[in-house]
Amino acid sequence: MADAAELISGDLLKAAAVKYLSDTKARVQQEQRGLLSIFDSWFTRVAKALIPLERGRPWEDSVTELAARSPAVGQGLQWDLQRLRLFLHRWQQGRFVEFAQRERSAAHYHPHYGTEFGIDVLLTCQGAPALMRWRGTPLLKTVFDFAIYPALISELRPRTIFEIGSGLGGSAVWFADHLALCGIEGCVHSVDLKKVEIEHPGVSFYHGDCGNPDTLFDPELLRSQPHPWLVVEDAHHNVAGVIEHMHQFLLPGDYLVIEDSEVKRPAIRQFLSAHPGNYLVDTRFTDYFGRNATCAGDSIFVRAPAHDGPRSQPNVP
Repeated sequence: MADAAELISGDLLKAAAVKYLSDTKARVQQEQRGLLSIFDSWFTRVAKALIPLERGRPWEDSVTELAARSPAVGQGLQWDLQRLRLFLHRWQQGRFVEFAQRERSAAHYHPHYGTEFGIDVLLTCQGAPALMRWRGTPLLKTVFDFAIYPALISELRPRTIFEIGSGLGGSAVWFADHLALCGIEGCVHSVDLKKVEIEHPGVSFYHGDCGNPDTLFDPELLRSQPHPWLVVEDAHHNVAGVIEHMHQFLLPGDYLVIEDSEVKRPAIRQFLSAHPGNYLVDTRFTDYFGRNATCAGDSIFVRAPAHDGPRSQPNVP
């Protein structure tokens, strides 16, 4: 596999494109009754335009030459090829990827946020001029996370959700409602420095201070709650200390999500350096709508089994 800092190209690019095109055809027929998504249609169109190009030459060279000869056609294909390369570079690395590898590959994206999106999308993705709401309470989640969390809950089927940073309480209620919608017998435990005014039968709200992580949840509660867990850190205070405290109770297969991670990367690096190989980024969710189209950029982690061999399994040789 190419180093994460080198965008996929040449024969590796061609092999990945052919493999993904084949997988897409099978998925569309087996799971989608022949109906193509917008992305399926785009990928199929671009791959079919690239595959017939002169064999023995990289697509990058052929498309550059075509753009010089026929700008109206070639320049559009150049844009498509670059999008294709970015996507396949992520895809061929596999679903579960080391955080450090993700950080290296950020060189190909937005210089600050590591996404394919402009700042205008990120500024408005929680709603503008008003926030989205759940049961009448403002919900401080991006429109991307509004879809990602239900998909994660549906797959993980967590028996317990711990939320650190209740805010107004809307997200804890939202989590509890999604557990119920999925038929999961689980509960949500949410903690904040300030009292939450709303109530929900599936949520227990607590008072605690991230400055002293031992006060967040009773140790007996942490020892007794059934797994798998989904732990969401959204408090923005003493992040390294908080997630280090929760690490003591997390088991392999549990998920740890660190929201608004762009401003927390030093704390995340500190934590992961103390636990090498213990946590992998689940790119199925961080990249569901494009690379890091989530407030938890590179920080939707699954706790991995100890000493389980290679950390990333590519989809192509």
